[in-house]
Amino acid sequence: MDLAKKKKDAAPEAQNGTVASQGDKGPYIPALSMEDQSKKYDVNTTAEKVRKRDWLIRIIALILLILLLIIGIGYCSISILNKAGRFTVSLIPNDYGIQLAETEDFQNPTLNLSAAPVTDMNNITRTWILNKNGELGDDPTYDSFTELANQWGEHNGKNYLAYTFGVRNAGAEPDDVVTYRASLVQNYEYKGADEAVRIMVIRRTDKGDESVIYAKPRTSDGKLEKFAADKSFSDPEGGVVFEQVRSDFKVGEIDRYTVVIWLEGEDPECVNAIMGGEAKFSMQFEVIGGGKAEVD
Repeated sequence: MDLAKKKKDAAPEAQNGTVASQGDKGPYIPALSMEDQSKKYDVNTTAEKVRKRDWLIRIIALILLILLLIIGIGYCSISILNKAGRFTVSLIPNDYGIQLAETEDFQNPTLNLSAAPVTDMNNITRTWILNKNGELGDDPTYDSFTELANQWGEHNGKNYLAYTFGVRNAGAEPDDVVTYRASLVQNYEYKGADEAVRIMVIRRTDKGDESVIYAKPRTSDGKLEKFAADKSFSDPEGGVVFEQVRSDFKVGEIDRYTVVIWLEGEDPECVNAIMGGEAKFSMQFEVIGGGKAEVD
């Protein structure tokens, strides 16, 4: 027997460059050629790239979503601030019949009032508000601030806010008297617009008119502004313009308030840097005492 021939006959045929061999425990898995190994490596590499790409897409999508949420929240905040930029008056509910109204007859008494904001307010000076020489174009003309305060409700000019309202004691007992506190506060400011703001408050009672112009203290030395200002904000850091107490407020009496707000052009702090700024103010009333009138 030719052993060489037998070995040759027993050897499996080579197919496609691979060698299949028969072992004791069954057929062997064909060995991969260098070309096949290279193809297998390419497949693994491509799958890994796809996974990385998917993760990258997810991360980018998440970042974009977060940015959109931030932008959306910012837009909503700006929108709310702009809508809230009106002058408001509020009265804490009480049991003494104290009411607010923006008409002389108090036909619709309420606890809350508001005046529309003045958009794109340009700086002016106090005397221009009367518009005696046509400084504010077709705005109303007044002989005095007393005449301006004769108006009720909202009577804004192009470059100033003016609002008149009343506080009435409508108590049921004729000999009841009330003490209330009136506060004018700054709710927010943007770009330092409040540095040049002037707020005139005219209070009209049975004793006559009392008019005061309030201004934020000078940033240079904290003292009262030199132009168009009678008093500084009582607590500028706390946002309080003034607080005052009205006592012995009898049934049937009406205290009338006119609030005028403008940007004072003569203020050294009325500069280009505050252009586009905002400032919101509100007035609050609270009954702090009540009882029977003293009999003389």
